[in-house]
Amino acid sequence: MTRNDSRGPLAPHDNAHPGGQDGPAEPIRDPLAAITESVSDDPSVAELIAFRRSAPDLQAVAIDAKRCGDEARRLLIGSDHPDPQNRAWVALAIAKLSCSAIVAIWPCDTVRDAHAKMALAEADALHGDDAERGEAAMLDAASATRIRLQRAAYAVDPLIVPPGPAAPSQDDRGLAHWPIRHFDLVDLTPPSAGDVLLSPREIARWGLFLKAEPPFEGRLARVEQMFAIADRLRVLARQAEDGARDLRWACEGALILAYMAAAQIAIWPALKHSPEAQAKERLVTVINARASRGDPAHMQATIRHLFTEAAWPAHGWRPTATVVREPDWIPIV
Repeated sequence: MTRNDSRGPLAPHDNAHPGGQDGPAEPIRDPLAAITESVSDDPSVAELIAFRRSAPDLQAVAIDAKRCGDEARRLLIGSDHPDPQNRAWVALAIAKLSCSAIVAIWPCDTVRDAHAKMALAEADALHGDDAERGEAAMLDAASATRIRLQRAAYAVDPLIVPPGPAAPSQDDRGLAHWPIRHFDLVDLTPPSAGDVLLSPREIARWGLFLKAEPPFEGRLARVEQMFAIADRLRVLARQAEDGARDLRWACEGALILAYMAAAQIAIWPALKHSPEAQAKERLVTVINARASRGDPAHMQATIRHLFTEAAWPAHGWRPTATVVREPDWIPIV
């Protein structure tokens, strides 16, 4: 998934298959696993630098996030939860959050990246995000915190974002397609309502996605390992007379890997009192401990945001599948 990859990690509406419709269904991969699997749990500085420089196409991933989220809602609304559709919409909801995590966690290196973050933040804006002038605020504390975390997860420095497209002059034509934003997810994806776009074969294929549940203990160990690497590299970069820039790049690579592994644990559902649920609880402790570190605020906010957003889809899959409780986060925003 480099900037030359125009399709991103998922293609939820692609009906084509090399072997035809009767051929074996190719499994859909977890986007977070696909982007990080090339890096081992004991990486070298060179591996971390290469990972940090192999920036994904955040605009393509943002398109996938919106497409998966829209299709999940279509399947949810248009059915009485028969098992194949129930599993498919939960899988799409997980994939949507996984793509959103990639867009939110990856640092904003270019204006193109900033446009992707801004567009996905707008597409995911929560109810009550902006009250009209003259209206009284009607939010409870939990909803207000949720909105602030969502904003922080997709935060972009406004100084790097140029003004939007110019407004049409009185003589301009082609107004039906006049650009509203530099990168507009509404124009680039099918409408968010309407009929289900996936074929029965694709619905079944998405249901198989749930079999790729990550090993929670392994992911948690990776989170802790990458944080330990990042902390040491940060100190070494301060002390180094030569190569400090490379060490800083490697430190950023380790932080991205840590937060992406944490995002997998935050997103995937777990049964109450299961080892997976216990891993989720331990992750909360680990991420809270990062509140006093120099980790980017948008990375910390993303994990907090994902925990809350992932809680709702889990209930539709299995009644007992849930985030154990709303985590007791140390405030960062």
